[in-house]
Amino acid sequence: MKIPASLLKLLNEQFYNELYASHMYLAAAAWFETTPFKGFAKWMRVQSKEELSHAMKIFDYIIERNAEFKTDDVKKPKKDSYSSPLEAFKAVYAHEQLVTSQINKLYEEAQKSKDWASLEFIAWFVKEQVEEENSTYALVEALTAAGNDIALLFSINNYAASRAE
Repeated sequence: MKIPASLLKLLNEQFYNELYASHMYLAAAAWFETTPFKGFAKWMRVQSKEELSHAMKIFDYIIERNAEFKTDDVKKPKKDSYSSPLEAFKAVYAHEQLVTSQINKLYEEAQKSKDWASLEFIAWFVKEQVEEENSTYALVEALTAAGNDIALLFSINNYAASRAE
């Protein structure tokens, strides 16, 4: 069974959504590199690589199904700098919520199209988004609780730095 055209269009779009997410995390990492918060920079870099791997997972799936991969532009991230670590993590959390809605749309289209192979493939992303939202939300909550307490901010920064690659 070929990937239905409506679902293939969304998969191609999601490839670029994942590249955008990777680019957004890398932009945040670059900003954090200009601050004392190098642990947050590392966290963002690792996340950027993870988003790129998500894009490649979609690319490989499209190719594996002998479907047409469509090239497109990768949009520039909305922000290159932030006023605080909290603002940066609020932005990435909001973006992860957007990605969840994009993945849900893919899942719904696979169901509607009765493309069970794609439904199974997309289910992995549905589960992944639970982790993505949870990890970014946890950092938003920690940074919110820390407020302007520099010792707590650096403690959270050090925690972020411990993220495995």
